[in-house]
Amino acid sequence: MKHTSKFFSIFLSLFVLNGCSLLELKIESQSEPLTTAELNTRILTRAYSKHFFSEVESAADEISAMYPKDDTLHQSYVLLWKIHAEEGLQHAAYQVSPTISLIDTWVFAAQMEQFFSDDGKGADVFEGNIDFKASQLLHVDIEALAKKLLPSSEFNEAKDFIAQFVADHPFDSVAMRRTPALKAWLADQNIDETEAVATLGSMPEALGDVSDQLSLVSEQTPKIMTWKAQLIAMNSNLNGDDINKTMESLRNTSESFQDFVNNNPEYMQNLAEQMSLQLQPLLDDLDNKTDDKLNQLSAERIALEAMVARERQELVNMVERERKAIAVIVSQEREKFTQDLDQVSQDVLTLAMDKVIDLIKSTIIYFILFILAIFFAPLGLGYFLGKRAAVKKTVV
Repeated sequence: MKHTSKFFSIFLSLFVLNGCSLLELKIESQSEPLTTAELNTRILTRAYSKHFFSEVESAADEISAMYPKDDTLHQSYVLLWKIHAEEGLQHAAYQVSPTISLIDTWVFAAQMEQFFSDDGKGADVFEGNIDFKASQLLHVDIEALAKKLLPSSEFNEAKDFIAQFVADHPFDSVAMRRTPALKAWLADQNIDETEAVATLGSMPEALGDVSDQLSLVSEQTPKIMTWKAQLIAMNSNLNGDDINKTMESLRNTSESFQDFVNNNPEYMQNLAEQMSLQLQPLLDDLDNKTDDKLNQLSAERIALEAMVARERQELVNMVERERKAIAVIVSQEREKFTQDLDQVSQDVLTLAMDKVIDLIKSTIIYFILFILAIFFAPLGLGYFLGKRAAVKKTVV
């Protein structure tokens, strides 16, 4: 037992070591999230699926109560309806693309309504119209949901498309074998098949999708398996006594084997020793391979550390070189700027002095003219007036 545990431990270690490499670790999480409309479409379509399951089961149970328990034909039809309706719709509603899920779910509900209608091939499967009313209600509900989720123009186009698709692909039997509407829908919308799914959503959205599907499996599988078992039992010759006899035979076989083990300890001990001898070379070989892998892993780790140290030193050296080069450039530019500033200062000073000299010259000239005007203007005016007065006196 000890060797067996060691064997599995070493095997697991080898598997892990062979499957990983420290030099090739890569995590990619680039993804485009779903839009708000797409996310709402996914959530509401899957919520509708729960409503669909409930309505079908309720209607089927009501129909089952109408027939005797020994009416194998109609009771089988009831089970087949529940099985195939729920399996078909869960395949339609839980797809990657929210829009395609909505369209396929709508198509399935419309096909089921058409199947149980007076013109459908399932009109005479059950008495009364419980099946048709339930299907009609489910079709109305999904159509109302689509009207809320899709723009008006897209809704009208989708409604026409689904009516035509249901007419072209009606259900032939209660098996309800669905024809996926994906290709026809893409062709109707002029969308290339390679562009059908633009994104799977962000990581949380993708995980939520997986969680929804796992939840669906956990909820639906027990019910569907039970219905299938009931269907098989109803249409086979097996009865409770046959099943009990089979279980009793298995129990007796198990007890016989246990009794053999308990009553033959020497044989079991000898068997364990032989297995130990046979497995020992294999275990030794696995030990050697494990040591080799560990040594290889250590060498890779040392090489990685050396590479990281070398790259880090190279990065430091490069930063230092760049820093020195930048310092030289800054110093040169600063010196050049200082020289330019000195030259500009000298030019400004020279220009200012020239302007000051011109201003002084102009001021002196204006001052001289002012002095002349102050002193000589009255003298000239007096001389002119006196001469004029003398001329008048001479004339008189």
